[in-house]
Amino acid sequence: MNENRFPNIDILFLSEKNLIECGVQDMKKCIDVMEKHFSLIGKGDYRMGGANGNEHGLKMSFPDTSDIPGFPTNGPDYRFMAMPAYLGGSFHTCGIKTYGSNQANRSKGLPRSVLMLQLLDCESGAPYAYMSANLISSMRTGAVPGLGIRHLAVK
Repeated sequence: MNENRFPNIDILFLSEKNLIECGVQDMKKCIDVMEKHFSLIGKGDYRMGGANGNEHGLKMSFPDTSDIPGFPTNGPDYRFMAMPAYLGGSFHTCGIKTYGSNQANRSKGLPRSVLMLQLLDCESGAPYAYMSANLISSMRTGAVPGLGIRHLAVK
């Protein structure tokens, strides 16, 4: 197989360590980004998956039992998700957050959910970044109430 089949597609692979080095733990900047993000949502300059463009993602789960040897079966918080989205404005990009979640991960020294984020050029569909997303997601989770405090706290 020709390894240079797509010579014009460069993909940046970022580990959690790389993200920390890039400053992903800067909460003030994260809150600023979330403010831009919510402003775009308010304007309708976004799209998520599903027929209405506003669904949280596609969930794959497993049956409680299976006659197929080795086939995964349901367990506590065991699922796989794909969450595509477009965000406009200066971001003008598409992304897909994927994750697998399983309570049994904790006994293996892993987080309950393992998240990845793929960023894609919204014109060509070409991926340009693939990164660990657990830290990104936890920073976003903290930034949302931080943004609320920024605007709603009594001065």
